Amino acid sequence: MPHTPLDPPLDVEWRKVDAEVFSDHTVLHPPNRLKERATELIGPRGSGEAEAIHRAERALGVLSQEFASWMDAEIERLEEARKAFATKPYRDAADALYRVAHDLRGQAATLGYPLAGEIAEGLCVFIERLEARPLPQAVVDRHVESIRAIVRQDVRGRDNPVGVALTLRLAQLRAQYAPGMGAE
Repeated sequence: MPHTPLDPPLDVEWRKVDAEVFSDHTVLHPPNRLKERATELIGPRGSGEAEAIHRAERALGVLSQEFASWMDAEIERLEEARKAFATKPYRDAADALYRVAHDLRGQAATLGYPLAGEIAEGLCVFIERLEARPLPQAVVDRHVESIRAIVRQDVRGRDNPVGVALTLRLAQLRAQYAPGMGAE
């Protein structure tokens, strides 16, 4: 039988559940024992963490052999989005380009190309800043070409002066078209 405002409050004492009784409803506050249960299942903190980290690093090592092909696939997606934007430089094409660059920005460091991620991030920020204005195709092209070149030449980190110079030059290029972005 449903509880109505005229019914007496529910007797929740037998369950040892805290309750707030109002004129038209009762709010139950069950105890949260999730933390107790979780520590029972996984054991005390610190046990097996080193082994778990070791297993994760081994798995990452196995997967890293496939990183190059995954990065190539991401670059192809970026190239397709760039071509679509070049054909029809409308907002939906710019949004698609942004989504692909955003994905690449997040994955590049994991896949071993942090500079490519920085360039993709710069492209994302550029697209965000110029939301109301048309995107210059030349700036988009330079970003996509730079990411492709960095991966092709296997430029991995900031220890490569050419890669660093390229990222700085792209930041200057973005600043020319979107004042206030500044060279990063």
